[in-house]
Amino acid sequence: MSSYLIPGKPVIVEQKVKRSLFICYIEHCPTRKDADSFIHRIAEKHADANHNCWACVAGSPNDPTGYGMNDDGEPRGCAGKPMFNVLQHSGVGEICAVVSRYFGGIKLGTGGMARAYSSSVQLAMDELETITKIHYCQLSLTLPYSFLKTAEHLVAAENGIITDTEYGADIRLHVDIPQDTEQDFIERLREAGQGGIQVIKG
Repeated sequence: MSSYLIPGKPVIVEQKVKRSLFICYIEHCPTRKDADSFIHRIAEKHADANHNCWACVAGSPNDPTGYGMNDDGEPRGCAGKPMFNVLQHSGVGEICAVVSRYFGGIKLGTGGMARAYSSSVQLAMDELETITKIHYCQLSLTLPYSFLKTAEHLVAAENGIITDTEYGADIRLHVDIPQDTEQDFIERLREAGQGGIQVIKG
């Protein structure tokens, strides 16, 4: 699985559109269960709002099983879908957005509503700080003591982590390597070790 961006911390933004108040909340939600809990919490906080619409990409940006959206009583396709489009096009994963709307007495029309909801999420996304989520694979390396420094250097070069070291006739290193660079790491390791390093996955 490739690495991807996730929210670094929650964001809250407000905007008024023709007297209606839109409050957008964005939070890190790794799973749909986390997203559901977040949505419920905001809906309870703004129980007096006219609508609490939401959209989520709960998981990898490319995994449709984590996609979700809801108009919460607004005309179909005028809230959840525009919000979701902003999230999906951002490339950020494990994210959920809830927009609470307080009606100001002036109707926006379907186009106006779609723009208001999408722009509310976009404003929040503009302020969002992200971090990179790296997926690791586990490898066990068996090598002569003479190759230890070389192996440690290659692990560090790939932003890997040595999780355990066992000393015996040879050294066994247990390492976590980013999945994006796993094959490149193994090839470089074997080339440097000239066949003297054994690599086992898991």
